[in-house]
Amino acid sequence: MAPGALSRVLIRVRCVVGDGPNKIPIDKSRHAAQRRAMAEWRERHPVFVTHQTFGDRYSARVLVDGEYYDVSRTELASLRAGRTPADLELYPVGGED
Repeated sequence: MAPGALSRVLIRVRCVVGDGPNKIPIDKSRHAAQRRAMAEWRERHPVFVTHQTFGDRYSARVLVDGEYYDVSRTELASLRAGRTPADLELYPVGGED
């Protein structure tokens, strides 16, 4: 057997093992549609950080859909990921001080 033939056999074996019967196909079109929908939602509902406070704990005042909210770092990350203030049980504050 030639030296190159052995490496071709090993490569084929690895491909066959990786493509076994238990492999679950991923529906890429559905995933892409979900990503597009989230991107469109973020464009319609942008999160603007109007004020940040650094100290013992981080806090920020954000503007979402015309309402101001005081949020923590984790709440801000959730808002930027696409959650709504109602999902996070946030209540609007009086306005920009």
